[in-house]
Amino acid sequence: MKAGQSKGGARGGRLVPCVCIDLVFQGWDKLKAIDAVAAAGIPAFEFWGWRDKDIDAMAERARRHRLEIAAMSVDPAVRILDGGADAEFLKSIEESLDAAKRIGCRRLVTHVQPVPMGSGPSRLRDPGREQVLAAQRRSIAAALKKAAPLAEAAGVVLMLEPLNILVDHDGYCLSSSGDGAEVLREVASPAVKLLFDIYHMQISEGNLIGNLTANVDLLAHLHVADVPGRHEPGTGEIDYPNVLAAVREAGYDGCVGMEMAPTGDPVAAIRDTARMIEQANEGAAGARNRRS
Repeated sequence: MKAGQSKGGARGGRLVPCVCIDLVFQGWDKLKAIDAVAAAGIPAFEFWGWRDKDIDAMAERARRHRLEIAAMSVDPAVRILDGGADAEFLKSIEESLDAAKRIGCRRLVTHVQPVPMGSGPSRLRDPGREQVLAAQRRSIAAALKKAAPLAEAAGVVLMLEPLNILVDHDGYCLSSSGDGAEVLREVASPAVKLLFDIYHMQISEGNLIGNLTANVDLLAHLHVADVPGRHEPGTGEIDYPNVLAAVREAGYDGCVGMEMAPTGDPVAAIRDTARMIEQANEGAAGARNRRS
């Protein structure tokens, strides 16, 4: 079964386990990481930038194992907050779409600026900057409206990803799922959707089930890791069995990407997380009963 394809049967969508090999298998040879995903019985993987990788060799290894390449990033990320960078942004989009089509990848993670690294003083908005941020969101929507026809023609989905600014990415423009949804409803394209990173949004805003289900029609991909630490689910504060069961029952049908830093053996971590995801496919009651 390909990533995002529902088996049918139980009410709601179907969650498909997926592994971000850049983070889960940090420091590993990429082909060996793909082998490990396949050996763990997980049907899909994703990665970050593509320009520093032998993506043709990775695609061949994926075909050998019958794995789905679920997502990769637009590379490079271009600042589209101020207007005036359309040519540079569209060039990056076009080149990334070409690379994605070449290797059979149907989703591109799209950031709205080169991603800053580092913690910030607060997760709360600065009211004095709200007019600036609103103007930046309008610029993002305008740029994505121009990119949308390219993605539609290629059969690829661009996925806008809000990030937390408290722990990891101080200075990033989009830090809430609501801001991302606002932009996407303005763009109004089936080829431009939301990547909801549950780790980032727990830090940024909480209310995970409410925010996921309110925007389920916009969701193209999920990321999971626990808080604090960005380690595997079960190491922190997020009630993943309930969160995943709720979004599945609301109708989400697609990948759950393990973008996490395992505390121990990464193969054991992805197997355990895949098991949790599959239990969520049984429904909320089944997920709760099997948590132990």
